[in-house]
Amino acid sequence: MVEEVLHLLPVRARAELKRHVAFLDTAYLKRTLPDPFACERQWQPERWWRRRLAGGREEK
Repeated sequence: MVEEVLHLLPVRARAELKRHVAFLDTAYLKRTLPDPFACERQWQPERWWRRRLAGGREEK
């Protein structure tokens, strides 16, 4: 969605938003690990976040 918005913005606004998004992307990637069990179970994003917040413990 952000990528679509970037294409619609004027050049100056696009550059400013890209800087903010790049900063947020970097912070997100530093704090987020891939789910090593993703291929072994049906994808349920709400559970992934619960595990992430629970220190990696799987909740039922």
